[in-house]
Amino acid sequence: MFDIPAPKSHNEQPRLPLVNLVSSSEKLEQLLASQRKIAENKCKPISFSQPIVWQKENPVFFPKTINVIQGKAGVHKSRLAETICASLLKKTDCNNDLLGFKTNLLTRYAICYVDTERNLSEQLPYSLQQIQLKAGYEINEDPYGFDYISLLEFGREERFDMLNLYLEHARKKFPIHIFIILDVITDCVFNFNDTKDSMKLIDMMNQTINRYDVTFLCLIHENPGSADKARGHLGTEILNKASTVIQIGFEKDAQNHNTDLLKVAYLKCRSSKKHEPFYVQYSDAEKGLVMSDSTTTQTILDKKNHKAALSETLDLLAQILVSETSRKDLIELLTDELDCSKRTVISRLKQITDTAMVIVQNEVNHTLCTRAINKEIIYYLNPLKSNV
Repeated sequence: MFDIPAPKSHNEQPRLPLVNLVSSSEKLEQLLASQRKIAENKCKPISFSQPIVWQKENPVFFPKTINVIQGKAGVHKSRLAETICASLLKKTDCNNDLLGFKTNLLTRYAICYVDTERNLSEQLPYSLQQIQLKAGYEINEDPYGFDYISLLEFGREERFDMLNLYLEHARKKFPIHIFIILDVITDCVFNFNDTKDSMKLIDMMNQTINRYDVTFLCLIHENPGSADKARGHLGTEILNKASTVIQIGFEKDAQNHNTDLLKVAYLKCRSSKKHEPFYVQYSDAEKGLVMSDSTTTQTILDKKNHKAALSETLDLLAQILVSETSRKDLIELLTDELDCSKRTVISRLKQITDTAMVIVQNEVNHTLCTRAINKEIIYYLNPLKSNV
């Protein structure tokens, strides 16, 4: 005879598996632990973290953030990252300029360079050598805190897991702040156009910067063509999450051909005001990027702005500004005389005032200045003191 089960009561609730109850309980406790931490911090004055890296006097990277360098293929994104790494690794007695990038020399950082593109016999070792040389080390030295791996030999389906393993290893290895470079980030996932793959990586990075003393710098290619958009769904999401986004790219000439000049622009600065761009060039002698001098920069930019050429604009200002002139009238006059757009004239006037270019009027050197009168911007020429 078989035992006949007793009928279930209509009020009896189905029992959840014990494993799910435990899991839910653990997740709730994790959520409430975060709540307690937020409440504790909310009740005391907030002291914001100091930047890790400056470029000249501008704060660039802050601790526990995700940051991005984007640009087309072949625009020296990795060399820009090398220079930034060298500034973090730099010896106290090293005098290399490093494009103005600098850090607090009294604070030690670990640099973990994760590469996905370059071969292991020449390209990647050479890049690591350049970082050490720029930082003031010899290539045969082994600076503390300088760590590096390559994901090139692993299939794309394995790379996320391998990256996760390495970051856990690095966190245990270095008891100091870790600056992690992902070069390039789209190669760290199976499909950078897949929402699930992209968010899995970004969620991992967000969890890492919230739990540990870590900062990320992610390099990403822009789409081919004219659009300056970082590649794929991952590119869209990483820019949304990033604190600082830097773009590097070649300046074009009047025929839209690449020049030797590279513009480094700050597309996003969440923790500070947006900084002005600066210009660099690749140097064979230095085996890397160097600051472009103002004369070279202006010469190349003039080739790009073949309309409203600098010398012609300066001559016209000397003729027009015999007396003070309103911004509206000056722009209209220059637009007609130079046969160019209003936007071009505005850009050129800003360039002339920002850099205090010399305008010669009646054999006296002047600079272009502005003042506001009843909310109207007025342009005028101001004699240089040396001429007075």
